[in-house]
Amino acid sequence: MNERIRSTNQIFSIPPPPHTAALEQHPNFIEWAYHCADKIGTTIDQFLIRNELVTAEDLYQTLASILNVPFTTAILPIADHLDGEILIRAETCQLSCKGEKPIFAIAPSGQKFTALLFAASLGTLQLNEGNVLITTPQNFVESVRRHNGHAIAQRAVNKMKRHAPHLSAHQKGMNVSACLSLFFAFFLFLSVLSPSIWHSSVFLLTLFPGIPSIVLKAAAVRRLSNRSPRNLTLVDQDLPNYTILVPLYREKKIISKLIERLKKIDYPKAKLEIKILVEMDDIETRLALIMEELPAIFDIIVCPLMNPRTKPRALNVGLAYAKGDYIVIYDAEDEPDPDQLKKAATCFYHGGKRLGCVQGRLAIDNMADGWISRMFALEYASLFDALLPGMSNTRQPIPLGGTSNHFRRSTLEACFAWDPWNVTEDADLGLRLARLGYETAVIDSTTWEEAPNTIKAWLNQRTRWLKGWMQTAMVIARPLGVKQAKTSLAMQFQIAVISLSSITSAMFHPLAVIAFGWVITTHSMNESISLLGIIQWSFIGFVFVCHCIVSYITMRAGMRCRGLKFHTFDCISLVFYSLLKCVAAWRALWEFIVAPSLWRKTEHGHSRTSRRMATKIS
Repeated sequence: MNERIRSTNQIFSIPPPPHTAALEQHPNFIEWAYHCADKIGTTIDQFLIRNELVTAEDLYQTLASILNVPFTTAILPIADHLDGEILIRAETCQLSCKGEKPIFAIAPSGQKFTALLFAASLGTLQLNEGNVLITTPQNFVESVRRHNGHAIAQRAVNKMKRHAPHLSAHQKGMNVSACLSLFFAFFLFLSVLSPSIWHSSVFLLTLFPGIPSIVLKAAAVRRLSNRSPRNLTLVDQDLPNYTILVPLYREKKIISKLIERLKKIDYPKAKLEIKILVEMDDIETRLALIMEELPAIFDIIVCPLMNPRTKPRALNVGLAYAKGDYIVIYDAEDEPDPDQLKKAATCFYHGGKRLGCVQGRLAIDNMADGWISRMFALEYASLFDALLPGMSNTRQPIPLGGTSNHFRRSTLEACFAWDPWNVTEDADLGLRLARLGYETAVIDSTTWEEAPNTIKAWLNQRTRWLKGWMQTAMVIARPLGVKQAKTSLAMQFQIAVISLSSITSAMFHPLAVIAFGWVITTHSMNESISLLGIIQWSFIGFVFVCHCIVSYITMRAGMRCRGLKFHTFDCISLVFYSLLKCVAAWRALWEFIVAPSLWRKTEHGHSRTSRRMATKIS
């Protein structure tokens, strides 16, 4: 390495920025930069540009002068017959020109940059001045994006539908599901007219998925341990290259706060890139981003207009441009712990090849905004601080949260990434990972979020979530091919239980309680109720009590981990909260039939309180 530094240093001379006082101690700037880059396990171009020690234009203009070839920052006229995704990976392309000889543009980065520079220093590289020109990686990708952006997005969106349609919730594949839903609704109507059918229906739902769901939750809570010890994270040299994907839509209010939060992430800049995904027709958010002074690690990707208009569609587009070996998703309102990426990378390092995802713990920051935000906070504490860690310890399938999901890029590609037609893409992907034989771990790292603080906003969000669960349940009902089935029958059974229980608990638990009370009060002194009916409702009542006990224990455990106090009034509030879930579930069923891919946007930037800020002040 020292020989390479000395040889390239003789021909590669970029003066340090005059405003950087710390570099005045390093008269041999390039040799110092080489040593720093090698120390953290990256290349000199990534170290210099992403740490903003030099501009990309200065660096690549210097490279062009060394190679004695032209340099340009103009948008490249890329030839029509080329594949955009391949060009992004290859970092070279043929230009569209009228001359007889083809002209190629190159924008080498990483190891390609180092190898090209080293070859030039040894005098073993000869480039034809008239056939090659150099540009910056940013300009190269922007040129590809302008010329091939729509084709790249189209391929990313349709990848699953084309290669694995049985895994997708595409509307064409959901016609049968809609018919089943109509039949289901008609069956419920008959149940109202005939109490005996209603009794049997509730009893069957108690048997499955009711009882298995309680057993799985009890097993998870039983294995719930205290917060995991703070393991030493990997040193910078062993940390992987990371890409953060941040999908935005109508988020102009919180752009400045979002950028500041992302800047706080503690990770080597030379190994980090942040892709901001914004819709083409979202002019206000795009203008807000333009007004910000974004560091070199940021990149704005404008997603072309196409259906479906969903978050997973934007994530697939972003994945096509991502260069990191690991991917993480953050939403517009998120504030993750600064060291979360390091913890996730460490977890992957020790987790083995079958660890497909690492989930951060989500917590609500504005729980003091009102009743609905407090209920949301208690629900999140129960799920992310108790239930999901316990499920991870017992190796159960884990439905992911919508943010702070960390993936190996190779795993995402093997699983066809996100389903753009599923409006609850996180749960869908989490259960799909389990179906394909991957595991998910939950790490002790928090991402603070903003909860809806009005019933209308909450209802829209919960309707979308439950509709996505219905899509996921229908997809899971389809059989996998023999080559794709990599899970045991027990695991497949657990996946089915988790996918169905989320729907049935919201749709039927409040109704079952009402029906149970009606049966008791109406038929307690009436001999017309059959012995079978008494047995059924006694069993239903027993199972429901067990469900309440397990749910209470789970919630208290989560609140204890999160440092929240449980009030007596919360017990009464949870009853009304479950009734709201029931309303959202039946609304979701209707939307699942008439508008399965409709995305109800959750507005952010309306919080009035902050638990974190209150803690800091105190």
